[in-house]
Amino acid sequence: MSIVLDTQGGDNPPAELIRGGLLAADEYGVDVIFAGDESVIQPNLPANDNRFSIIHAPEIITMEDTPAETVRRKKNSSVVQGIKAVRQGRAKAFVSPANTGAVMAASLFGLGRMKGIERPGIAMALPTTNGSQVVGIDMGANTDSSAENLFQFAIMGRVYAHRVLGIKEPTIALVNIGSELHKGNDLVKQARAYLETLPGFVGNIEPNRLFDGEVHVAVCDGFIGNILLKAAEGGVAITTSALKKALTHRPLYKLGAAMMRPALRMFRDEMNLSRFGGAPLLGVRGISIVTHGHSNADGIKHAIRVAKDAIDCDLLERIESRVQEHITEGVFKKTK
Repeated sequence: MSIVLDTQGGDNPPAELIRGGLLAADEYGVDVIFAGDESVIQPNLPANDNRFSIIHAPEIITMEDTPAETVRRKKNSSVVQGIKAVRQGRAKAFVSPANTGAVMAASLFGLGRMKGIERPGIAMALPTTNGSQVVGIDMGANTDSSAENLFQFAIMGRVYAHRVLGIKEPTIALVNIGSELHKGNDLVKQARAYLETLPGFVGNIEPNRLFDGEVHVAVCDGFIGNILLKAAEGGVAITTSALKKALTHRPLYKLGAAMMRPALRMFRDEMNLSRFGGAPLLGVRGISIVTHGHSNADGIKHAIRVAKDAIDCDLLERIESRVQEHITEGVFKKTK
């Protein structure tokens, strides 16, 4: 199984991303194709190891680049060439920490959309307080969405929760400012009418309950989803900073912190969102994984794990099958 790793466009240097690919190959038994500048990649690879290969693609798509225009212009970028390798069957999946918009544009242009899906959505598994995970979708692929789009996100997110996370009967909730029926804007109210036709739908959920483990799939438009994700990251950062400050405030506290080191290590691991890996762009006809621009080697390793899990469980085929069922039932009338 070959997976393309984009070594350019993230906040960390290519050597750190390459190290993540090497770790993934050792731990998950995958072959990694590194996309980027060959002169930078080659010195970081072990000699004579046929698990690794290179796609020379020196052009870099930055976070400041306009996605669609840049993808058309920078044909020799690691994003475009990596997606091309998936389309041609040279790899089973693509993983990238680059500009999310560019990865989405390249995936749409290079792989195409599934029949019945108007817009793809980013699905990300997040931790909850009871040890389970909740899949948020869409977490940033679309700033504007229709009620039909949210309905499609829910279907794809439920398949992802079932097939990849192993949840037998995933429940679905609609992210809203209140649980009451009359709460929310027009988009949310319209979307709820669609979602009520789905098995497992339990109603609205407020953001402060999202991490309680009450539901398995949380549906929202990408504008709200991306704000939720960044707010969660900020919450983790401020909590970690406050704890560190408190434990180092006085010498006696430092002594106590030393005695609590195993517990603090556990706390650090629980708060590390990178262990949940990357987020698949669901709705395109290929496995395309978006991971955080700040991803280090460990984050890249876990993103490749997510790609492998999606391949192993035939995620694309399962989503396409479920979507076709709804097309047959006439629910997707507007997006056929």
